[in-house]
Amino acid sequence: MKLKMFLIISGFFIFFSFLNSYADILPAKTEDKVKLITICQGIEMTLKNNHLIKIALPANEMAYQDSLIARSALLPNLNLTASKEYFRYKPASKIDGSTVPTAEKDPYSFGVDVYQTLFDFGKSLSNFRASKDLHKATKAHTETVKRIATLEFITAYFNLLETEKMIAVFEKEVESLSSYLDDIQHLYEQGVVVKNDLLPAKVKLADAKQKLITAQNEKEISQARLNNILALPLRENTQPQDIQMQTPKLPDMEIAWTTAQNQRPEVTFYADQISASKSTERAKAVENFPVVFLDGGYSYTENRYQSHEGNSSVELGAKMNFYDGGAARAELFKERSRQKQLNEQKNKIIDDIQFEVEDSYYGLKNACEKVFVAKDALEQADENVRAYRVKYTAGSATSTDVLEAITLQTRAEVNYYSADYELKRNYAKLEYSIGMDLRLIYEKMESEKNESKQ
Repeated sequence: MKLKMFLIISGFFIFFSFLNSYADILPAKTEDKVKLITICQGIEMTLKNNHLIKIALPANEMAYQDSLIARSALLPNLNLTASKEYFRYKPASKIDGSTVPTAEKDPYSFGVDVYQTLFDFGKSLSNFRASKDLHKATKAHTETVKRIATLEFITAYFNLLETEKMIAVFEKEVESLSSYLDDIQHLYEQGVVVKNDLLPAKVKLADAKQKLITAQNEKEISQARLNNILALPLRENTQPQDIQMQTPKLPDMEIAWTTAQNQRPEVTFYADQISASKSTERAKAVENFPVVFLDGGYSYTENRYQSHEGNSSVELGAKMNFYDGGAARAELFKERSRQKQLNEQKNKIIDDIQFEVEDSYYGLKNACEKVFVAKDALEQADENVRAYRVKYTAGSATSTDVLEAITLQTRAEVNYYSADYELKRNYAKLEYSIGMDLRLIYEKMESEKNESKQ
């Protein structure tokens, strides 16, 4: 009995020891891990995993296959046939009262046929050229999707960094107000100040805590948004690494407009669409023209009663759809109307791009000026709080003066960080508007940073 109890207790001890050791090697929860990412790593992840890009990519392959389908009309068509027939009666004819066999009872046959369009007034070639232009337009559209996804990631990246800075600012405000409230509470207990000095400080502290809660919730939303763009789990604890930027140089507006018009894939998309439409128009214009063709082949049918069981042939001919009820003419005018629409869409996108460049330009200019002003105000606000805390202790300043100084300090920090990340977002937006490759820009920025460290 004692041995049995000893074995049971030993078994439980071994079992729980195994569970503890196993728990040590279990991976932590996803939300407990911190996933550090740089802006360049994030751009690579976006281009690789973003759902919008994955949706757009198959369109390139489909457009390419459409071009192969259109090209097939320029190449020969080769047909092979083989068959075997089974008759109930052996084929025969009656001649002068006698039955004469004319074919085998169960014959087999095979054949090969080659068909080639020799001349169709350029219809097949125009359709092929149109399909190639549409393939190029599809690739331009995919490039647009990639660029939009990249800009969306960069915006979300800086939004998350900004919320983290705001959390730090409001934590500092809560800490400063809590410290000040402790000082006033101590003075109140000693009878140096009245209760009315306590109430404003408590209200300010409550307001600061509410702003801190809001900032923390905004961080969760910003983080989920960033994870969604990167195709990561929404609860993934991603931690972006901030970048230091010098004040960028503003480009010349005319040069920026010209660069954008030459480099933006949206303009290329409509240019290729117009080119494809012109080729399709040429094909529609000759839709009912004659088609000259060459058809040749060889056929064999088992039949010992014929002089030649196998035979070859060559046919040179022309065919023409003489009347189609006006369908080809309607298709032609439809394509011309489509060209007008595409031209207007191209002009509209060029105007929109010019406005986008203008908007981004002044957004960046505004942010640069705000950063310059906010940076000086930030230093003055810190000194202002220290001065009023000393004055209040000496009795030469009121509680309202100190609270106002803390509020101004918080406002100065909020203004500075808001302007700083507004600058970073507008810089990316301006480079995007001009048509620059954002991935190359931040790779260059990161490499310069690494070189400066060395």
